[in-house]
Amino acid sequence: MQLIWQLDTIYPSFQSEPFQQDRRLVETLAGELGTWAAVHLHNGQDAAGVMEQFLRQYNAYKSIYLRLFSFAELSFSADSSNTEAMNLMDELEEVTLGAGEALVSFSKWLARIHPDMLETSIASNAYLEQHSFYLRELQGKSQHLLSEEGEAVIARMQATGSKAWERLYMRTLSTLRTDVELDGKMRSLSLAELRNLVYDPDAAVRKAAAEAEHQACRSVAEQSAACINAVSGEAAAVYELRGYASPLHKVLAASRMDQETLQVMLQAIRESLPVFHRYYAKKAELLAYPGQLPFYDVFAPIGRESPANLSYTEAQAMIIKGFSRFSSELGGFARKVFEQRWIDAEPRSGKGNFGMCVDIFPIGESRMITSFNGNYIDVSVLAHEIGHAYHSSRLAGQSMVNTEYPVPIAETASIFCESLIGYELLQSAPAGEAEAILERGLSDAGYYIVDFYARYCFESKLYARRKSGPLSVEELNDLMLESMHGAYGDSVLPDSIHPYQWISKAGYYMSGNEFLNFPYSFGLLFSKGLFAEYKKRGADFVSRYEQFLSATSTRCIADAAKLMDIDVHSLAFWQDALMLIAGDIEKFTGRE
Repeated sequence: MQLIWQLDTIYPSFQSEPFQQDRRLVETLAGELGTWAAVHLHNGQDAAGVMEQFLRQYNAYKSIYLRLFSFAELSFSADSSNTEAMNLMDELEEVTLGAGEALVSFSKWLARIHPDMLETSIASNAYLEQHSFYLRELQGKSQHLLSEEGEAVIARMQATGSKAWERLYMRTLSTLRTDVELDGKMRSLSLAELRNLVYDPDAAVRKAAAEAEHQACRSVAEQSAACINAVSGEAAAVYELRGYASPLHKVLAASRMDQETLQVMLQAIRESLPVFHRYYAKKAELLAYPGQLPFYDVFAPIGRESPANLSYTEAQAMIIKGFSRFSSELGGFARKVFEQRWIDAEPRSGKGNFGMCVDIFPIGESRMITSFNGNYIDVSVLAHEIGHAYHSSRLAGQSMVNTEYPVPIAETASIFCESLIGYELLQSAPAGEAEAILERGLSDAGYYIVDFYARYCFESKLYARRKSGPLSVEELNDLMLESMHGAYGDSVLPDSIHPYQWISKAGYYMSGNEFLNFPYSFGLLFSKGLFAEYKKRGADFVSRYEQFLSATSTRCIADAAKLMDIDVHSLAFWQDALMLIAGDIEKFTGRE
């Protein structure tokens, strides 16, 4: 079983004729889109015809662009030394500027259309009816657009501003290596390899890896501070110009999520923190610490888990079996993913320190990147990324603009698949290992709830402080420690939390993707609620869940949740989801 993906169905290579043809075509389509916009977006006559023609041209452009950019992004993610891929992403950023300007022009034109005329146009045209949600949303978002000239200037400046700083950060972190002594031998490890060692059964290895990570992050602190200040500073300035109250306001709008949903979820999380603190206190006791748990042991394995000897073939079988218990369609999809080699799972230097799924909608496929080391956690990561791909597969046949769904819902589908595999592992593993798997699930829940709450607090404080100017390394460290201590409380040894946590969180540096933290908490808790419903309703749940996934790209979160009879404005819903985790914590802390 090969651990390296194949990209041939996207393009055989950068030099291949199909790639070169599309490279030329995308420039042509972008140019034609700009020319058409300049000619036709002047009045509201034949509004339905103008809308349809723009959407058809824009969808055609997006189809080629997404295929090209996905190929470049995947190639670079698998090998950060691939300068050809990096250069292509830069070139495509330039190409998309023209198409982006046309979209701004269309949005500004759409803003001048009276809502009644928009509804009349939609009702009179089948193609527009298919895109009704997109058109209404675009008209609403148009209030946050500057003039066409202003938006064009911002787009061109970002190409050599925040996006360039983001790539510098990604390149710096993916190529960073540190010497660390493990088992009496010196090894040169990447940051990704060091992060994987937090799950090592040997406490000495975990501690050495944490100290090496601390040193590695400190060595690039000044560069990273420059990157985070540039990305966050630009975001704050641009969103203020566009009339958003804050970057969070923009993220909520992009997530199709209202402030009330976020606030009730955060309230439930804050109320639950003492429960997680009891979990960490119990973990410290089981690891024979006289007091608080060192932070480098937050993810330490508890119980008897097999050493890292699961084969990729065994992991594949576990996932297919677990998914097939849910539905034959999900199981069959997972089988296709492995057989067609959609996953790059080989651990190696130069790969990014993250799991990732890229959906190539124009060809109806996805590609996933992970690092498989033979541990149970690696099976969960695979399930998570395949969950993303399955969600996207439910949108097959949709136009390009109708394939965009919000991040919180995206994480719901992936974490739901993790839950399926966690249940499968608990059912099939021997008693001693089942105990370890249960604890691993609690560790993951703490990661998504406690750690991501700390990340949310840090980013909120970062933007509040960034208004007064760039933050120094020391100031960033102070904000990180304050946020981490607020989330972990007294359950973790304060001095063991290294202050450079802000460097290893890629979300802070991803231009246009601010606050990549609370969506994961949402995903975990929402999926917990869904999984509980699945256990109650069985097969009756499956078809409804698949319909829900298919609808997520054309509804706001609150309306999509209603398809599953869930009220995301209800504090009780979030409390009930957290109670499911609390129940497992009680099992863990109450054992002899």
